[in-house]
Amino acid sequence: MSVYTQVSRAQLDQFFSAYALGEVISFEGIEDGINNTNYFVATTQGGFVLTLFETLTAGELPHIIKLLSHLVEHAIPCPEPQPDLQAQVLRELNNKPAAVFKRLSGTASTSPSILQCREIGRQLANLHRCTQNYTFPITNDYDLNGCISLVTKIDARLSAADRTLINDELSFQAANTSDDLPLGVIHADLFRDNVLFVGNRLSGLLDFYSACTGALLFDVAITANDWCCENGVINPDKMAALLLAYESLRPFTPTEKQHWQTLLRAAALRFWLSRLEHQLYPRPGDLIQQKDPLVFKQLLLQHRSLHC
Repeated sequence: MSVYTQVSRAQLDQFFSAYALGEVISFEGIEDGINNTNYFVATTQGGFVLTLFETLTAGELPHIIKLLSHLVEHAIPCPEPQPDLQAQVLRELNNKPAAVFKRLSGTASTSPSILQCREIGRQLANLHRCTQNYTFPITNDYDLNGCISLVTKIDARLSAADRTLINDELSFQAANTSDDLPLGVIHADLFRDNVLFVGNRLSGLLDFYSACTGALLFDVAITANDWCCENGVINPDKMAALLLAYESLRPFTPTEKQHWQTLLRAAALRFWLSRLEHQLYPRPGDLIQQKDPLVFKQLLLQHRSLHC
């Protein structure tokens, strides 16, 4: 949620005049994240988040907004879209699609506890269950084809050793893909900086802009790789806590259990590649947060060493 598009106070005042959300008191750019421009905005009626969408298309955004409204209706703690005086949620600011959301309480956990790992496992299962019969038409760009596209973009700047490792992993993933994994709506980016806590109580799930229809197990693997990782190494106690909490609400199928290690590898590969892309081809903007690709390279190597 770096700031790619600058917004002035005058622009903000004019934008918020289209809402019944009070007068703007203050605002500040949000550093976390890498895809959209976000500002915290305080008004006379409370706290809000203004999002300017940098990459999502006009055709994709209504589906995201509808999904968020569905989740709010099912008591999933996520940002609630705020309609303007004309009952419109999506508007335009600085030639970018924009929307306002109610700001959620809490802070992200940089070093999650066992209890917090349980909470995220349980809440992820809640998310998957409440969207079980929900049709979401955005396809998964995080799959094997997405990885191949990323490799094509960054290949010329890879070291020979990294290229060999990546190609070997791509071959493994292609040979071990299953069509029998349960599908549904996945968050696809449920990292620690996208979750808020008040103490050990989970108070918010953020940044659904990578959401798509995909393998539910892949969503669990993405989440576990981040939440259960300490200095590039998986903490087995945190992993066990997350998985037990998840399975208390949605038990894994036999096929999912069989492919768990494969999906952990796939998730580590995907985010190693996407972080390499962001590092090698940074987008212009202020407060841009760079995330270390080597964390996921280390995780991939660890999963490969344990997956014989």
